[in-house]
Amino acid sequence: MNLNKKSLLVACVLAAMSTTAFAATESTSSTTATNQDTPTFTSTRVTREQHTTSTSPKTISTTEKSSFKSSSTSVGVGVGIGSLDTFMPIAGSLKQQPTYVNKAFVSMNDDRLAKLGYLGLIKVNGKWGIIGTNGQIVLEPAYKNLKSSYNKDGTFFVEEGKNKVIQIKADGTVLKSGEEAKEALYKSSSELTDEISNLTDYDKQTNLEKYPSDSYRIFKEKGKTGFTDAEGNVVIPAKFKELEEYFTKFSEDRAFVKLDGKVVAIDGKGNIVFTAPSNEVYNFKNGLAEYRRKVSHFGLGGVLGLVGLGYMYNHGGVYLDGLGNFIEDGMKRGYIDRNGNIVIDSKNDYVYPMERFGTFVRNDGKLGFMNRKGQYVIQPGNYEPGSIDVNGVLVTLKNKDTKKYGIFDMETGKQEIPFKYDSIDFIGEHHMNVTNESIRYVVDMSDGRIIYKGDKSTKVKNFLGDTYTWLYDKAGTYKILSVDGTIIETPITQEVTDAGAFYHGYSSVKIKGKWGVINTKGELVVQPIYEEVQIL
Repeated sequence: MNLNKKSLLVACVLAAMSTTAFAATESTSSTTATNQDTPTFTSTRVTREQHTTSTSPKTISTTEKSSFKSSSTSVGVGVGIGSLDTFMPIAGSLKQQPTYVNKAFVSMNDDRLAKLGYLGLIKVNGKWGIIGTNGQIVLEPAYKNLKSSYNKDGTFFVEEGKNKVIQIKADGTVLKSGEEAKEALYKSSSELTDEISNLTDYDKQTNLEKYPSDSYRIFKEKGKTGFTDAEGNVVIPAKFKELEEYFTKFSEDRAFVKLDGKVVAIDGKGNIVFTAPSNEVYNFKNGLAEYRRKVSHFGLGGVLGLVGLGYMYNHGGVYLDGLGNFIEDGMKRGYIDRNGNIVIDSKNDYVYPMERFGTFVRNDGKLGFMNRKGQYVIQPGNYEPGSIDVNGVLVTLKNKDTKKYGIFDMETGKQEIPFKYDSIDFIGEHHMNVTNESIRYVVDMSDGRIIYKGDKSTKVKNFLGDTYTWLYDKAGTYKILSVDGTIIETPITQEVTDAGAFYHGYSSVKIKGKWGVINTKGELVVQPIYEEVQIL
């Protein structure tokens, strides 16, 4: 079930991987701090502690570099707001993160290029160049395509002419060209592909044992398929056929092959273990293999729309609309164990792809969550699935009777948040975005602390890749929100009409139709004069 968490992480990692000199004038401005529950203090710095709303006045001044007019900076605090609105800590948000999540955040927080002084890619007249962290152009925009090497060593790949690739330093010095450059690009792309593949899989839990067959390789002889070991010795003679349209390989000492017109599972010695329940069956992962039954009424239109979301990451499984809601692909899938026993039957009305702790099953109009043993841990109810947190532990469900959302722990089945909110979305490692009636909350699930409370019409972006994100309302007003509850609004943020995510303390911003870069203080570090900007 490649759901919210995985697609969101992949998108963020991809974004994290993937002209004139900086013009500046200086102006001095005062800083004001506001709190919804307290008066406005002029020229104050705000200190904050968890579960408190204390402020400590201290006169300061700030210097802001910008080519735009500047008058003041407003810093608001949303910490501890809501003596009438309280959220309890959610235990599931504190569980140990799976390896793929840790890897994802390592990738998103990799700031090696910024430390080398390279901030982002800039586009002018359809050509790409590089901008530095000092706002100066490092490489003039002159290339149709430009991408950083995967290992972020300060080298880049560019396209010069048709099918001509060169590897360069950031200053344009050519390092490799021709086939040598293509080989380097292929290696870099393969490393990125492997990283994305890792992010769309989860930790091995039920199968920690290593088998010799894990390293077996396919060989062909007279139209039949067999297997060799890592040294090239034949261990299973060529007497099988590969599955049509699907890749046959060993996983967890099982491989699916065809024999006498039937799909069978063999072990590392070539023994037939069982006959598969379907001709469409996939490799074992964590003790289970997915199989599918053909359905004649299924249309491809919906599936084709999923391709852009990463449809092929899980044999055709991405089940969300954008980055939020589950959608169904019409597949009739089920799951079997390593002995061929059906654990979750494809005869249910609908079975979602397998996740870390299990999968959702809809049958007879009711939705429940089964663990990897085929046992219900969230009992079937009149529910709609919402989204899954990045750790793969928590899920939002909508009670279709009351139209309200709650949160469940998919490992234990415990309902952590009752059905009482109009919407709940996960927007970070342990942050959620909640609406109820006319109010929007941003909540730290680890301690129940409300870090933002405001009108429901105000939207909030995800805290993925940084500890800062954006708030924006229906009037188009943008403000910066920190995970500690600080709200930053400057004359520059007031000019913003669109913005990307924050990475390494920087975000691309659109001002008057052009793109630049802003820091977490609300200061422009790259003037908005470019067609596009991508933070490195």
